[in-house]
Amino acid sequence: MNEESRTKNESGFYSPNALSVVKGEGALVWDSHGNKYIDCVGGHGVANVGHANEKVSAAVKSTWGNYAFATARHPHEIREKFLAKLSEKMPFEKSKFFLSNSGAESVEAALKFARLATGKSKILAAKRSFHGRTFGALSATWRPEFREPFEPLLPNFDFFAFNKAESLAKKIDSETAAVILETVQGEGGVHIAEEEFLAEVRKICDQNNTLLILDEVQSGVCRSGKFLALEHFSAKPDIVCLAKALGGGYPIGLTAFRADLFEEKNIRGLHASTFGGNLPACAAGLAVLEFCEEENLCEKTRVKGDFLKQELEKLPTEKIREIRGIGLMLAIELKIPAKEIVEKLQQEGVLVLPTGPKIIRLLPPLVITEEELKTVVEKLKSILA
Repeated sequence: MNEESRTKNESGFYSPNALSVVKGEGALVWDSHGNKYIDCVGGHGVANVGHANEKVSAAVKSTWGNYAFATARHPHEIREKFLAKLSEKMPFEKSKFFLSNSGAESVEAALKFARLATGKSKILAAKRSFHGRTFGALSATWRPEFREPFEPLLPNFDFFAFNKAESLAKKIDSETAAVILETVQGEGGVHIAEEEFLAEVRKICDQNNTLLILDEVQSGVCRSGKFLALEHFSAKPDIVCLAKALGGGYPIGLTAFRADLFEEKNIRGLHASTFGGNLPACAAGLAVLEFCEEENLCEKTRVKGDFLKQELEKLPTEKIREIRGIGLMLAIELKIPAKEIVEKLQQEGVLVLPTGPKIIRLLPPLVITEEELKTVVEKLKSILA
């Protein structure tokens, strides 16, 4: 497919130079010319259970084949099973869930729920944050190149320094509805929250009757070596955002919150999503949860992540400034521009993701094999020599 035919009717918001990927299996993808690649992009963190996961595919096909569309207002056994299993993995004594179709939508819902539950309007987010591109999520996103073309954004949003609780303390007040954080900042360069920081954030939020939202859209579904990255920490949120890998490739977003959040409010009809909670998405989500348990995916991810990080740290090069991350969510911060390295890796059959001018992000499917990880390291070793 030539570039002209690819871009003739497209919006122009995406790069015309991306690979034409036509097939995927596990941690591998193939382009339209038959070239094979080890995928360390993973659909920006979507493909945790692997490309073309058979369990997920079968669940979606089975549901779709017996499917007359109904919104989430109509109960269904599949949705009930999905949410019941998901509730076992949440940090709340009792959980409530709102289903949508993407990470940005899950964040939008979280921001609305925080304002609705508290009656307050101010939202505080972290510098380097990325929460999505819709107006609410974008208002909580830090990077100016995403924000400035669409300003003015929503009012009453402000930012504080990540992992600096004293910065939050200076910004928060009695009118703050919520603090929203990524447990691991992905787009911002894979920066992990510190235990002491999150504990202090929880304390500051409690002192100000402010809700804590943790965005696990990229770090969730076993990516960190736990089902939710927040499980690595003692502090508990009031609202959790999930999406990306939760559907195994099928679009899904989910906002989980403490069951007591709206005990004294009649919220019926105040928020909705036409496609949120559709049955193929719920079937996909249930299949993902079952696959994660059956394959002990969290533990395998922890082991593979430790191996990959250790091997990357051994690379004999002066071109790397730092290796950081958790599980199979890793960043290689370079002393040189990342773009050239990304292009050379693609030529060598490895796909990686640039994050900023000098950072490479690795988000491979969690089913990637040790041999495939060794190949990634060897290709990096050769290119960075």
